[in-house]
Amino acid sequence: MELDLGPAEQLPTDTCIATPDGRAVVVRVDGQVLAFASRCLHKDASLAGGRIVDGKLQCPLHFWRYALPDGQHVGGRGALPRYPVRIREGHALVSVPDPVPAGSIRDLLLAHARTWDRGEQ
Repeated sequence: MELDLGPAEQLPTDTCIATPDGRAVVVRVDGQVLAFASRCLHKDASLAGGRIVDGKLQCPLHFWRYALPDGQHVGGRGALPRYPVRIREGHALVSVPDPVPAGSIRDLLLAHARTWDRGEQ
């Protein structure tokens, strides 16, 4: 699914903003529009409102930091999923995966358990 974020030049350079559906955040860094999944790797918190400090995206909840432009966690605990962005007629368009259809809580927990990393917390 492709979402129109509006004029690329109007996107902030110091704070992440959420896409209309809330599943991704975007920010403009060094003239490039970046989009990431809006879920912090630490506690799955939204990254909307996260600040850009010293070239790193900082989670607004517990201050986990991710290097830009690749979204790598500064402590080496993985990377944020990054979504492609293209500019058309001055507008930034981000491609996000189609929403997952609602399932039972059991199915959601099983899916989460299959991908959960039990590394040091």
